[in-house]
Amino acid sequence: MDPQKYNLPTDETGFTNVYTDGACLGNGRSSPKAGIGVFFETNHPLNISAPVDGKQTNNAAELQAATSAVLQAQKAGVTKLRINTDSQYVIRSCTEWIPRWKSNGWTKTSGKPVENKEQLQDLDRAISSLEVDWKHVPGHRGHPGISQADELAKKGAKR
Repeated sequence: MDPQKYNLPTDETGFTNVYTDGACLGNGRSSPKAGIGVFFETNHPLNISAPVDGKQTNNAAELQAATSAVLQAQKAGVTKLRINTDSQYVIRSCTEWIPRWKSNGWTKTSGKPVENKEQLQDLDRAISSLEVDWKHVPGHRGHPGISQADELAKKGAKR
């Protein structure tokens, strides 16, 4: 892959911004359908709208969206990535909980196994090769990047 062909801008701190979202239609009910949205820029070839693989939940979708964003950024040669997400679950998993879970054999302090372990491990492996800055952006408040990621995730869930 030629990173230059993706022409992703960086901000004044050298980070490339990406917006991620997961959507799950019927989350917690029978036959849910989940999708992911990854948004770099309008009509960018690295944007993604896709159904979720495996467990169809909102949290699984959020994790897969973040992992997909990292993999797309790597493809483009990005080394510093700011992941903008409305998911506190994803941010706290990566910045607080994963280090503790890894040292506890992927069990919670309650002794129960960590939910979404495989997706969390995939994301942890993916982010290890670049510098990631996590930014919480409130969802459904009209933020352009998050709104675009949300639309892509909803389309992915409907496939």
